[in-house]
Amino acid sequence: MRIALVLNTRHDETEFEVEYDPPHTIELIKHGIEATGHEYLFIEADDRIVESLKREKPDLVFNRAEGIRGESRESHVPAACEMLGIPYVGANVMTTAVSLNKGWTKKVLSYHGILTPQFEILESLKDVSKYKFKYPIILKPNEEGSSMGINEDNVVRNETRLRNKLKQMLSEYKQGILAEQFIAGREFSIGVLERPGQEAEVLPILEVDFSKMPPQVGNVLGQRAKTILDSLDHYVCPAKIPATLRKRLERLALDVFHRLEAVDFGRIDFRMNDKGEIYFLEINPLPGMDFDMEERDFSFYPFMAMKAGYSYDELIRRLLDSACHRYGLKL
Repeated sequence: MRIALVLNTRHDETEFEVEYDPPHTIELIKHGIEATGHEYLFIEADDRIVESLKREKPDLVFNRAEGIRGESRESHVPAACEMLGIPYVGANVMTTAVSLNKGWTKKVLSYHGILTPQFEILESLKDVSKYKFKYPIILKPNEEGSSMGINEDNVVRNETRLRNKLKQMLSEYKQGILAEQFIAGREFSIGVLERPGQEAEVLPILEVDFSKMPPQVGNVLGQRAKTILDSLDHYVCPAKIPATLRKRLERLALDVFHRLEAVDFGRIDFRMNDKGEIYFLEINPLPGMDFDMEERDFSFYPFMAMKAGYSYDELIRRLLDSACHRYGLKL
């Protein structure tokens, strides 16, 4: 079988390429694919993606593409694969489109009774006067991942600060801005890994330990906290939590995963306030796969998988096996 890794290569460390895959990650995934005994191909997910897929004719695509432009950019490669009849690893067109849009994701899950912080989508400064906000709130680009555009100064506590920060973000990101009630509490990240013919596996839960971070982080896991101030000491995996809380989080993660029709894998983030209420924050149906511990460039998902006892090659095999099972292929 010819398996094509399709992604956007990270060429620099700017904020707008932070969610692209660096060369080290590409090599890790390549090694994992080749370890299955199948042929490895690489295809850059640029604006020639359809022509490249037609030319290479892979039997299966390992999709890691974030897309290069547009509000539904994470759906472009799944849509191209479906149009050409090529099986692929990871979430489908609808799931990637909805999940990239924070507002739509929250609407879908709210319908199903899943608690999420109150929010509004602000398209202009005029929108501020339309709504009554319960401060503090946090501002996030509505259609970005990897904490893009998020740092401690995104938490605003009055209308003047809201207007100033909103003006800056509207100018920089050219999209609606999510104004979300800020939940100042414990943050958990949960990885889901599908098992053919069985209930999906929940990987060891990771907790972000804000007490180990500099005070200026302000209980916000933003770009500065993830890069400049990053340290393994900031993350506890498996989280040191009671079994009852662990089971609640696992059930919630699986509920979110299935409600949004994610497949193969995903990572879901939650916050818990001092009353024990658990709020959904966001899902990444194509979670990061970086794992360069020497350079401190690692993603939560493979970190949790390693804590579950998987090697990187085994994780890749599991993902390929999940996709093959769904399409009726034999790995």
